[in-house]
Amino acid sequence: MVLGGVALLVCIISFVAQTIITRRVQESYVQPYFILWVSHSFWIVILPLHTVYEKLKRRPRSLAALKQDALVASAKLIVQRRRSHAGARLESSSSLAANAYEPVSTTEADGAATGDEDGSRALASSRPGWVICRMIGLTAMLAGLMNSSAYLWYVAVGFTSMSKVTAIYNMSCFFAYLFSILLLKERVQVVKCAAVGISIVGVALMALVDTGADVQALSEAQRHALRNTELLGDLLSLACACGIGLYQVLYKKYAVPSDYHSLYHVNLMTTLLGASTLLLFWIPIPALHAVGIERFRWPSAQQFAYIASNAMFGVAYNGGFMIALALTSPLFAAVGVMLTIPAMAAVDMAIQGHVLAWSVFAGGAAILAGFATLTYAEYCDS
Repeated sequence: MVLGGVALLVCIISFVAQTIITRRVQESYVQPYFILWVSHSFWIVILPLHTVYEKLKRRPRSLAALKQDALVASAKLIVQRRRSHAGARLESSSSLAANAYEPVSTTEADGAATGDEDGSRALASSRPGWVICRMIGLTAMLAGLMNSSAYLWYVAVGFTSMSKVTAIYNMSCFFAYLFSILLLKERVQVVKCAAVGISIVGVALMALVDTGADVQALSEAQRHALRNTELLGDLLSLACACGIGLYQVLYKKYAVPSDYHSLYHVNLMTTLLGASTLLLFWIPIPALHAVGIERFRWPSAQQFAYIASNAMFGVAYNGGFMIALALTSPLFAAVGVMLTIPAMAAVDMAIQGHVLAWSVFAGGAAILAGFATLTYAEYCDS
């Protein structure tokens, strides 16, 4: 829980820096998908960085031990899926066939039947290549949902204020809780519902803040155009929040083994997400160019420096978030990242000189109260 909280703090700092840089670079280089592709492709460095860290520790772990750790965790995911499918079929039919799901080896079937760690270790030892291939396929599918949702955020940054994008994006906690109930069978708890409700009230207060003097100085036509532009940005941010909430829960369900905590495996999955983005998800770049949505052009040296900096903070944010997600819960991670909202409001005030309304401070206080409530609920559960 403590390590998850530290990872969450890294997420908050990195998210604020990433939002500022993304907004700055898109003032002269409006290529949101290319920026996203570069940023997510950088995740490929996370596992090598973790490996170097493990070798430099006072008590270093061998590469063989690290590899075995990641393989066992990955094999445990497969064994758990086998057992889950077998249990679902037994509930619906008393005549479950031995090979109902798909042909598997004797070792794998034994692991799925007994559910013990020996089955996972046997599978990791006997079929390591097949285990890694399964993880590659899993991360490719997760990367599709993640990249399509994140693209909406990168587009929305160009249409509305940083504070509003951050506030609406963080409504992902609502969707994370909803999908946790539906997909993870998480029981409904009054305290957690109250935490989400308090946080969403805070988000609403901040997202609906009137822009005040800046808007009053414009003509009626300009105000109308500005409202339409901001509405589009708000809707894109909301769609992004829904997709990210679903992604968080699917990651927890399919990519995090139960009763087996391995940070090396977490970073393996993050690196595979980066590799999938690098090798597969460059394809939309020429497609978006061909249909005229994003006419591609190469960035200047200064613009590329911004993009690279954005990618570095993206590595820090998503590496930290994956650790927080694996060590806590989708809801805790989603609501915890909501702390970026008051942080982003403070940045707006410091950098852009905005005078913040009372609702911004009230909304920030509500978000902090919701996070504190959720932290208490998670502590009681653990």
